[in-house]
Amino acid sequence: MAKSNKMLSQTAYQYILDLIMTKQLLPKDKVAESSVAKQFQISRTPVRDAMQQLANEGLLEIFPNRYVQVKEYSMDDIIEIGVLRLALDTLSVKLASLFGSRVDFMKLDDIATQCEKASLEGDDQQKRELDCKFHMTLAEITGNELLIKFQKELYLRIQYIMLCYPNTIERETEHLRQHHKIAQALINNNLDLALELIVDHLSSFYNLSSKYPEDFFRSTSRE
Repeated sequence: MAKSNKMLSQTAYQYILDLIMTKQLLPKDKVAESSVAKQFQISRTPVRDAMQQLANEGLLEIFPNRYVQVKEYSMDDIIEIGVLRLALDTLSVKLASLFGSRVDFMKLDDIATQCEKASLEGDDQQKRELDCKFHMTLAEITGNELLIKFQKELYLRIQYIMLCYPNTIERETEHLRQHHKIAQALINNNLDLALELIVDHLSSFYNLSSKYPEDFFRSTSRE
């Protein structure tokens, strides 16, 4: 029975996740347990478990005994995620430069190429997935399991932010080109340049200068 409930919960989870990631459900839209349960002819328990998982992953907000809604992010929320992502990616660059190989960095560069191609072809979903894959692969190169775990926990939040809160970067092509530059800096064993690039890349995307001094993150990267 436990296994059956787990499978039913995963079905409900994937259903709600797909609705969110295809923008059929938008920020602040209500998600009714009863409607999802009826959709699959199941009890509310696995639906509730699925909703709790999505809440833990930052996509739903649960108001006990009231309602469940798709998470709405404020600008401060997005900046906080950006700060954490920058801290993790800075560490990823340092550890990758120490433990990664040329083959690893060539793979990273190939992902950057695929991401640019998706952008040029207007495939926004593929672009978002490859953008996240670039940063996830950077973390994986480090071999640090805890760092990888933290990055995975941010993955859905980042995808969701990219989907529902598109940034206002004026030069998106150049922004995506920075993936190449980061990979090339690592290939050339230029850690200082790779760190400078990752700081610029994420600071601009999350508009961190709106809350923090311009050199705040850059100075930490040069310690």
